[in-house]
Amino acid sequence: MRSLALVVVLGLAAAACENATSDRIQTWKGTEKGPEKIEAALRSANVPASLRAEAAAALVDIGRPEKVDEIMDGIPAGERWEILKTLMELYIKGMSSPQLPKVRDARDGLFSMRAYAPPEEQKRIDGVLLASIEKDLVDGRFSGGRHSADKMLSAIGTPSGPMLVRLLGNPKAPYRGLAELLVKVGDGAMRDKGGTALIGRMTPGKVVPNDMWLSLGMLGGPAVTAFLSDRMQKGAPEDSIAAAKALQQSRFPTVLPIALKIAADPKANKELRGEAFGVIEKIGGHEAQTGLLRIIAEDKNDIVRYRAHEAALEVGKADAIVPALEAFPAKLSFKREDVVDFLVKDISKLGLKAKAQVVAALASPSPLARMSAVLALEAPVSAAQNGHMGGTDEAAALLKLAQDKATIKGFPVGMTVGAEARRVAALLGNKGK
Repeated sequence: MRSLALVVVLGLAAAACENATSDRIQTWKGTEKGPEKIEAALRSANVPASLRAEAAAALVDIGRPEKVDEIMDGIPAGERWEILKTLMELYIKGMSSPQLPKVRDARDGLFSMRAYAPPEEQKRIDGVLLASIEKDLVDGRFSGGRHSADKMLSAIGTPSGPMLVRLLGNPKAPYRGLAELLVKVGDGAMRDKGGTALIGRMTPGKVVPNDMWLSLGMLGGPAVTAFLSDRMQKGAPEDSIAAAKALQQSRFPTVLPIALKIAADPKANKELRGEAFGVIEKIGGHEAQTGLLRIIAEDKNDIVRYRAHEAALEVGKADAIVPALEAFPAKLSFKREDVVDFLVKDISKLGLKAKAQVVAALASPSPLARMSAVLALEAPVSAAQNGHMGGTDEAAALLKLAQDKATIKGFPVGMTVGAEARRVAALLGNKGK
């Protein structure tokens, strides 16, 4: 059977070698056995390279582009390039077709052969691909063939940047998808140019679409940073809020002082203050955490202080637990449910990796920090873990606070840190039995 199969294969190859002509390849495209003959012609080293290229193009025409890729991959490099030199011209010619499907087939084929081309030819291929892709992108077509625009531009890399910048300045082009592509393939300077081009599309007095704001935030760069910072501080309320949301798409360290100022300003728009906290969280770092602790200590609004606590833990993670709790002024009054719903839940979101810092908070001079730590050890860390943050080891640590008579202003009368510590210790101790 193996011998018979080999004879068949060799017979097809021989037939292809003897019979392949331009006219016959075109005829084979419409016959039942024709595709096999065309494949055999493409495989055969005895068929002239120009005809093998025509065979490859014919396979694409009849919907077998993957077969072309498969066969080409198995042909020796030197032999393959002789075919591709002709095939490249056929594909480039095909990309001028008035029929979009044929253009895409030719472009997909050209992109597939790009990987086999030497550097100088690859540059030529890229130029042809970019011109074709640009026509699709300006009309909002980011996919449609075997290879998406994303895939092709990612392979081409930074040379794609100028085309994307040009399109970002085109009032007809869809900016969101273009911005995403430029973030992937462009360097910092190119992204800054793209942001500048997009800013130029904004019309004074007209509502700016949300996607345009977010696209600016994705692109970043000095021009975008300056523009968004100015709008966040001086724009109409809706523009200021949109600019703050945009600044959360990337990390803009230079904006931190502005974001901290807005977050701490009791006269600022409430929604804008909330978004400013998001900007601070995105930037992160020691300076951000210091500013958040200052807001906890100085702001007069309970909700703002709780939001600053949440942001501080987002920025500093477990290491921020103790300083954030200790930042709350001792004279404040707290409802027990608020401490659980805000402070304890913020801590429990960090999971078991926060346990060591929670235990450290048990020794804090702040009664609020000690009480929050006691309640945090009782809190479930996640549905998946189906348990409490604390265990039997923490029960022993809690019992050290058994005689702690400190109370929290606003908590139920008689509810001391020691009483809660004994209750939670009993719960955790029973958990281990």
